[in-house]
Amino acid sequence: MFKSLSILALVAAFGAPIALHADSISGTISADGNDSFTSSTITFLSGAVAGGPGANTGTFGIYLTDNNPIDFLTGPLPYSQGENMVPPAISPVQLFTTTENGETFAFHMTDYDANLVSGVTGCTVGVCLDVTGDGFFTATGVVDYTSSPGNFTFTSQEVNGQTSTSFSASAIATPVPEPSTLVLLGSGVLGLAGIVRRRMSADSTRN
Repeated sequence: MFKSLSILALVAAFGAPIALHADSISGTISADGNDSFTSSTITFLSGAVAGGPGANTGTFGIYLTDNNPIDFLTGPLPYSQGENMVPPAISPVQLFTTTENGETFAFHMTDYDANLVSGVTGCTVGVCLDVTGDGFFTATGVVDYTSSPGNFTFTSQEVNGQTSTSFSASAIATPVPEPSTLVLLGSGVLGLAGIVRRRMSADSTRN
């Protein structure tokens, strides 16, 4: 029994560095679009990657270019002033996706803050809806990236009954272990291997 458990532990230890090297999503994405909002709901009508050179960075900058369409969830998203939680039955909700160059990015939102404001800095005409959301990004296609935590922000302004929206989002990559960490892990694996060999040798001597 001890031999089997030791071998399994050794296999697990050797497998750990592989998981540590998974690619995470990082960087920022910028977009523009249109929406329709009331005092309790917002409906996204359109969106596209925008912002010019350098606006989309990190993993997003590898695949996405300006004017690439962004697909938002269909139907209205309810909100109340202040903090909002996506209902557990549907959390996380897929807020938007965009696909280009063989890669599909999706942002899954778990909670969001909403504020309907007017006459403040950045909202001098009409009424604005400022929303920030927390969640995580996924990316699949040419490369399947590890899901990474991120956030989403949009500011929607109403002028003469029409709304225009600017969007931005960022992903926070999972830290990659430093070389010293991998060296320590490797040392532990070698030490474990030595213990397994000594125990197996002792068992064979007794037998």
